[in-house]
Amino acid sequence: MAARNGRVLSELVIRRRMWPSLLAHHPRSLITARRSAAPPDPPPSPPMPAPVIDEAAQRRAREIEQELQLARDIQQGLLLEAAPHLPGWEVTAISLPARDLGGDLYDFLPLANGRHGIMIGDVSGKGLPAALRMAVARTVFRHEARRNADPATTLAAVNRGVLSEIPHGMVTMLYLQLEPQSGLICCANAGHTFPLIVTDELRELEVSGLPLGVDHESEYAELSAALAPGESLLLYTDGLIEAERADGQILGFERLAALVMAQPQRKPRALAAALVHEVRAWTNGVLSDDVTMVILRRRLLDLTAEIRSVIADVVGSDRLEPLWDTLFAGDVPADAEAWRELLPRLQAPAQATLGRGLARELIQQIRLTLDDYREVA
Repeated sequence: MAARNGRVLSELVIRRRMWPSLLAHHPRSLITARRSAAPPDPPPSPPMPAPVIDEAAQRRAREIEQELQLARDIQQGLLLEAAPHLPGWEVTAISLPARDLGGDLYDFLPLANGRHGIMIGDVSGKGLPAALRMAVARTVFRHEARRNADPATTLAAVNRGVLSEIPHGMVTMLYLQLEPQSGLICCANAGHTFPLIVTDELRELEVSGLPLGVDHESEYAELSAALAPGESLLLYTDGLIEAERADGQILGFERLAALVMAQPQRKPRALAAALVHEVRAWTNGVLSDDVTMVILRRRLLDLTAEIRSVIADVVGSDRLEPLWDTLFAGDVPADAEAWRELLPRLQAPAQATLGRGLARELIQQIRLTLDDYREVA
């Protein structure tokens, strides 16, 4: 048995040498023969040539980018220069283009008899084509508005000009005329979002009409209202309420109304900053449409009350009373000139309480307020 076991073991060893693994079902000699008969591996492919760098194309791309930057700067400069200084009023205007160039527009024009024209509009499309239409629409508007006609007549004339100069474009436009002394406004609307009067509640001025560039015979209605001291007027493009979140949900009018009413002072600068912050947070910084706002507020008739609102706007309502007591200690100036004389002496205590940057901002805002009251007087 042992010998037999030895012979079996020897045979297994021989077979193990012939079939090196359980996966090999042929003797090694057959495997070697088949390997030698297999075609040789193909030679390695030569390396791909490096892409040719077209220096002329790169240079042209840089030139186009510089030209777009210049056009963007010019467009924003035109918008910023349009915002006026209206004695007795605070005015803030801001435009956020969805692309390098935007199609939203706004404008301010001094008119006869102390009135002031204010316009906001939205041109169809985006990017460079919309920016070109925006420039044409603004030119047409300025030409017609300088005729000093009423808002309805002006929009009808602008409509005819848009049909002539922008045959394949449509423009929404809101145009109002303001009497700064009385706070009276008269407006006409060509398909734009309704203006909002901001008091202790929100009120829309519901006046409508066809957008510009639709019908040559379009006529427009007018609506009048008056802003009392302390009240504000918000004009905006639909990109604000239609700002879209990543999941497709839009900001919406209800959320806009809640944001506006949450601002304690509802002053233009702070209100615009809060709305811009919300839009950027809502969209994660990616706008699907241009966002433009024009906000006006009629200053309070009482100078002391107005300066209190300025301080609350800069430092917050919760810090108003402690800072007021620190700066004035019961000795409040009686008029604008007395305030102006006191202003240099407020710098040091304001810096000690608020720090250099916030104190500088506060003094600057009070100074602008005093300039307004001096001009009104």
